[in-house]
Amino acid sequence: MVNRNVTAPRTGGVATIGNDAIEILLNDHKVVKSLFEQLAGAASSDRASVLEQLKALLTVHNATEENLVYPAIRFIAARPRDAETLYHQQDAAEAGLWCINATIKGLTEGDDVDDQIQTLQKAVLAHVRKEEETEFPHLRKALRGNALEQLTDDVRTFRSTFR
Repeated sequence: MVNRNVTAPRTGGVATIGNDAIEILLNDHKVVKSLFEQLAGAASSDRASVLEQLKALLTVHNATEENLVYPAIRFIAARPRDAETLYHQQDAAEAGLWCINATIKGLTEGDDVDDQIQTLQKAVLAHVRKEEETEFPHLRKALRGNALEQLTDDVRTFRSTFR
């Protein structure tokens, strides 16, 4: 197997690192976890910058999952209810992310940004756990022949459109 990890293309400011589609998403998860830690510990003046990095990554990551990975979970891994759950969890996380953004930018009043960050972080980490512990293993097992290679090529091509 070709190691595609040697030169990691960047996508809209987001690195595409991994030997296959699932590894790419797992690497995104590591960065998401790190950014949440930075966001939670950041000074008020630095939060907007960290939040922008998180939004950029989640935009590319979520679009990749919604357009390519969740349909594969639905149809190839034959897990339609689980794919639907993942879609809904991502929708809720995106709404939470934008609420935090509005609070940090002073567009909403009275909201405690620390509570918002903590709530969103818990929800995103639960979503990540479901993907990593359940759905990605089912998908990897279901991808037969060169299907994983094809999904990987599709993921790389899709992510390359984010410049």
